[in-house]
Amino acid sequence: MMNRMCACFFAIVLFAACNKKEPAAAEKKVAEPVPVPVKPKVIVTDKQVRAGETDFMLPAGTTLTFAEDGYSIEVKLPDAYSFVDAGSGVTTNSVQPVPIATYYCKCSSAGSSCKVMYADAGGFGCLHSSCSGTCTGDFIYKGYSMNRVVTLPDGPKFDFFNDSAVQEKIAAQFALCVNPSVTAKNGDMVYVKQTLYGVSYYFLLNSARLRDDVILEVIPYGKASCACEGGSKYSCTLKTIVYTLEKGGMVPNKIYYCDGPCGDGCELSA
Repeated sequence: MMNRMCACFFAIVLFAACNKKEPAAAEKKVAEPVPVPVKPKVIVTDKQVRAGETDFMLPAGTTLTFAEDGYSIEVKLPDAYSFVDAGSGVTTNSVQPVPIATYYCKCSSAGSSCKVMYADAGGFGCLHSSCSGTCTGDFIYKGYSMNRVVTLPDGPKFDFFNDSAVQEKIAAQFALCVNPSVTAKNGDMVYVKQTLYGVSYYFLLNSARLRDDVILEVIPYGKASCACEGGSKYSCTLKTIVYTLEKGGMVPNKIYYCDGPCGDGCELSA
């Protein structure tokens, strides 16, 4: 009897020992890796670049910043160059000239998207990505299509006035200032001030031909010269470019403008 009781006691002790839980090992916390920010790819061009599917070129020294997702390229022009919305009216733009725009590609199919691409040889372009239709690239600033690149007051004005799109705008401005039915030459010759994309220039016209319903700033011919606001120590010269501004006109017109290394503006004044 005693042997049975001992055996039973040892069995109970052994069963309890086998079912005793080992202390849980402390969980080891593994430090999560800190994400390293990926810098966008940046290229500074060393030559002119064709601007997408357009006929104009971006100047050398343009900075291209590629978005990580591949859907846009930020384009920053070098000093003295700006994007303009050249299709937004005769005398003013929807937005002021800006040095930065973003290149996007739009898909013709709703709900689909295109990625952008860039190659040294071909310039900008579009990749279909999820687009089942047609991809079209454009330079955008605040929703406006920036479809021209021009040089502005701090840049070479000769290049600005020789741009074909600028010449078309100037011809349109001329048409708004001149009464086409008047050919009289009994008035005084005056400089008529105009502004395009922030650049001032002047027509030289007979005052008898100016329209009465348009407010124009005029300066008498022979009493005007170019001067820097910063003082006479700077150089500021009156220059001309010959245009034919009137349709069917036989006599070419001249555009006058002031140019020089002025720190505070170079303008025509009486």
